[in-house]
Amino acid sequence: MIFSEKLPLPAPFDFHLTMGHQTHFRGRSGADLYADGTYYRALRRGNDVIVAGMKPTDDAQLEVRLLSAGGEPELAFASEAVSHLLALDVDLTGFYSMLDHDPVLYKAVGRLHGLWPARSETVFEALVVAIIGQQISANVARVIREGIVEAYGTQVVAEGHMLYAFPRPESFSNATSDQLRALKLSSRKVEYIQDTARRTLEGELERERFVGMDNEEVIAELIKVRGIGRWSAEWMLMRALGRLDVLPAGDLALRRVVSELYFDGAIITEAQLATFGEERWSPYRGLATTYLFSYLRQRRLTQSNQATQGPS
Repeated sequence: MIFSEKLPLPAPFDFHLTMGHQTHFRGRSGADLYADGTYYRALRRGNDVIVAGMKPTDDAQLEVRLLSAGGEPELAFASEAVSHLLALDVDLTGFYSMLDHDPVLYKAVGRLHGLWPARSETVFEALVVAIIGQQISANVARVIREGIVEAYGTQVVAEGHMLYAFPRPESFSNATSDQLRALKLSSRKVEYIQDTARRTLEGELERERFVGMDNEEVIAELIKVRGIGRWSAEWMLMRALGRLDVLPAGDLALRRVVSELYFDGAIITEAQLATFGEERWSPYRGLATTYLFSYLRQRRLTQSNQATQGPS
């Protein structure tokens, strides 16, 4: 018997586009898998792994199926986790109204209508992914991230697909520095991830701790963690807490795309981007960032495919 539940989808939710973005338009990214029209995720519930499969229905709902052992309690946990992961609580009406008054942004991302700002499962996952991505290209970060998830995540099979639950903090704490460096992590990033794992195990980085704080309060707490600066903290705010008005102005890729779209390619500083974003996109800076990164991911994939195929 397969337990399932239907969740109402906000409008205009584009499931294919949202899951494409979540998996970097490659079908698989870390612990996320999108295959045959279904989004699969192996979720952690304490020491257990609960596998869920999700796909939209014809009546604008999301069917969540429990694909691992369990019953109603496990299905309820999966449904709550999925609601968080897919940001089903978000209303994009105000953002789209803003987009209608920003022809530059609309020209770049208007075709992404229905993209929802999907999230990380935990604060720990968001911080580890941010640490991996520090000061390296998106493609290199993706390769390292997927290698780590496959090496240290829990493997499960669902409907013929291999899935990986994101690694537990214990997996990093118990690994040696040499083992983690073998996965192309620098010595510094190994130290940062292991310190983040330790703090998570000690209860310092639970999502509930940050819910009642404003953005600057969260950032002030997070930068106390070794290796977490403002950039990483801002990504955590977006990815784990679902904050919609966060702009990681220190991100080089974001600065480049804003420079290209708005400033004719002229170099802009972190401070200039922060001011520009506050004046132009607030209170939806995080959504503008999500849409611009989806735009970049699709463009990179197109360029990569063209390079692989060669001249026609």
